[in-house]
Amino acid sequence: MIKELSYSAYILPVRDGRVALLKYGENGYGPIGGRLDDGEDFKTALRRELTEELGESVSALVDNTIEIPMPYAFRHPIPERAQRRGAWAEEHHFYIVHVPDDMELNFCENRPEEISVAWVVPDDLLNPKITPFDDMREFYATHLLPNLDCKFSMSLRPEYYEMVRSGEKDIELRLYDEKRRKMHNGDTVLIYNAQNRNDYIRAKIVRLHIAHSFADLATKISMPRTGFFSLEYLMNEISKFYDEKLETKYGIVGIEIDVLK
Repeated sequence: MIKELSYSAYILPVRDGRVALLKYGENGYGPIGGRLDDGEDFKTALRRELTEELGESVSALVDNTIEIPMPYAFRHPIPERAQRRGAWAEEHHFYIVHVPDDMELNFCENRPEEISVAWVVPDDLLNPKITPFDDMREFYATHLLPNLDCKFSMSLRPEYYEMVRSGEKDIELRLYDEKRRKMHNGDTVLIYNAQNRNDYIRAKIVRLHIAHSFADLATKISMPRTGFFSLEYLMNEISKFYDEKLETKYGIVGIEIDVLK
């Protein structure tokens, strides 16, 4: 039976201004990844695909990926193509990851065809010889290439997302956990609307305001810049999402951002 819709997860490793693809002998190129198996979420499928294609040690890259909020979606133009693919339509979800200099990427799955990892410059993704489909090249140009430099992503509730977009809010509060400890001034962040992932903006980290607690941070910054008008209001809202033990364990960071036009 043909599904109405199938889902795939693909990862684009980035290093030194180049992007890694799989090269299928003389038959062209494709991104690393594949379709979700029944019961899998995107990250689980991506980890499995990386393990199968590049090895278990490389699968850890999934922990540092940034999802492109807008998927590449299409319907198969002819029934024969849909039958071969097992679905009438497909959604491809793309993830970016910045690869450490000392990590090698080599194709290791036992396949009858010759497959290797090829590093290309980003504009090569718009080359019909590498990406033969017009609408996929348009997707790359609109949603993927402009965001290859992003190293982090943040999901915001709609009201706070709109405050960031308008400039009313320019400091986002988060736990200063292992992920945020990797942030640096100047890093580019992808910020998306939690209720509409197709609605996203880019921002640059201007400064990281680090504190032991929310109360401590409130003495160092202006609270309205966070979207909360007082510490009391902040603590009332924060208590719905954060455990005090996590605040004590990690500390807090106010991520000061500048929206990129």
